[in-house]
Amino acid sequence: MVSRLPALRLARRLCHQLPPPPPGSPTAAQHADAHTPSSTAFDVAPPLSLSTTFSASPSGHVYSRVSSPTRDRAEALLGAIESAPGVPAHAVLYSSGLAATFALLARLLPRRIAISGGYHGTHLAVEQLRRIAGGERFEAVPLPPPHGVGDALCEGDVIWLETPRNPDCHVSDIAAYAHAARTASALLVVDGTFAPPPLQRPLSLGAHAVMHSTTKSLSGHSDAVGGALCVQDASLAATLRHERAALGSSPGALEPWLLLRSLRTLHLRVARQSDSAAAVAAYLHAASHDASHPLYGKVGSVRHPSLPSDVGHAIATRQMVGGYGGCLAVELCSEAMARALPARLVYFRDATSLGGVESLIEWRRKYDDQVSPCLLRISVGLEDPHDLIEDLRRAILASPA
Repeated sequence: MVSRLPALRLARRLCHQLPPPPPGSPTAAQHADAHTPSSTAFDVAPPLSLSTTFSASPSGHVYSRVSSPTRDRAEALLGAIESAPGVPAHAVLYSSGLAATFALLARLLPRRIAISGGYHGTHLAVEQLRRIAGGERFEAVPLPPPHGVGDALCEGDVIWLETPRNPDCHVSDIAAYAHAARTASALLVVDGTFAPPPLQRPLSLGAHAVMHSTTKSLSGHSDAVGGALCVQDASLAATLRHERAALGSSPGALEPWLLLRSLRTLHLRVARQSDSAAAVAAYLHAASHDASHPLYGKVGSVRHPSLPSDVGHAIATRQMVGGYGGCLAVELCSEAMARALPARLVYFRDATSLGGVESLIEWRRKYDDQVSPCLLRISVGLEDPHDLIEDLRRAILASPA
């Protein structure tokens, strides 16, 4: 048998002569982790490293709570995907999005954090930090508009911006808040869970850090809990990894491997989900104001950044260059209808979470008592949007008034 090794080595040498793929590109999503110290020469699919400890590892791994080959590759790939030309990103993975949130706030230790609405779990993490720090040394304040940041915040304070916001899809101007934060010597952190790259890249708009719940779109298959922080500063990323090991918030072996698998198709999945969500939103929005629509009188309002009537549409068009996202918020005309609808659907699963390949719907009041009892949060998957629209039409018509 003729050995293929010389030809393979030649191919690898020729490959090394090519410039690296553009940051954030689909090519980077396939190859950015290929030449990390933890990569292997001949495995096409990255192997899953289950070992907790390493013997004289040439890549420097000692104990998996500190680092591991699979996690290194997933971090390298996510960093490349979050990057933009001239704006490098370094990713740090955690056991959950809330672990990532708490780790960043514990590192920054702001006197104040400006936050309004959004994911209720973030407020739980803020409350835990306030308890640990002592109430008077740390406080949460309402998020001011960009022009009010200078009066509300001081040096070292944090603006926590979730955009689009969970669950109402409200869009905030990242660039405007970044400018206001710099002027006040504050720090802007963006929760990008509703708009992962390539839909939106907050670092290129001036954010200090980006937090993702990788459980959602990044992993994208409803099978891996995790979180991530992405920052430009390599030394800050190194510090976060050191503190992650000390706090014990490192992810296990399987979740980074599943994330690594999923990031390869992220750009395809979120683009399709964004387009389908826009189609569903347009159909339901028409029902809220068109008397000839079959669902007229049953749909109260629809929020999705793709809608020209949405208050955040202009900002979203400017900063969400890859699409408007796969989630939408729908208010039906009664609480009874909102409660009943999820169980009547066929293609939507009645479950919390978002960003997976399957479509989900939830009566949001079940999990968050701060939202309208008529609100449904919809996460659009990869099904044909015409099938999803027909499923919603049939179920809404059959729901009680």
